[in-house]
Order: sequence, then structure tokens, then C-alpha cells
Amino acid sequence: MTTPPLKMKIAQMFRFCEALNAQAVLELVRDQYPGEAYCSLPVIEELLQSLKAVGILNEESSYLDDAGTLVSVYRISEYGLSKIEGYE
Repeated sequence: MTTPPLKMKIAQMFRFCEALNAQAVLELVRDQYPGEAYCSLPVIEELLQSLKAVGILNEESSYLDDAGTLVSVYRISEYGLSKIEGYE
């Protein structure tokens, strides 16, 4: 079985309607893409923003972490659920 593209895998991580940030997503997908340079926090953050831009995800909240970095938390939209439904 082949591994789905990272962007699709990220969208699928939200299928149970859990709210996740980029670090949580990275921890969920990292083992499925071993040694892949593109499976990194900056790339995941970019992919989450991309999924938000097309309506798959909604930004539920944001906060400043201990280092003062803005962290966004996302949740899948109804539209997003309908789009990933056929890919599982």
C-alpha cells in the first residue's frame, strides 16, 4: 500500500473533528514519512494554511506559546469532511 500525499494525510488527521495545531499534526504523521525532509514543522504549517485557504480547515483559535510564537489551532470544516470522505 502506498502512502498518500502529505497534504491529503494531514487533512485525514482531522477526520474525527479534533482540533489540532501543526506540532500535533507533525507528531501524528512523522512516522509515516520517515527521512522525508518535507515532513517538517514549517512545511506542515504551510500545508495547514493551504487547507484553510481552500475551506478544508477552519482556524479555531490561536495563542502564543512559551517562546512567544503564534500557534494556530485548526478543525475540519463540513466541506472538508465531505471532501476527504471518498479518500479513506
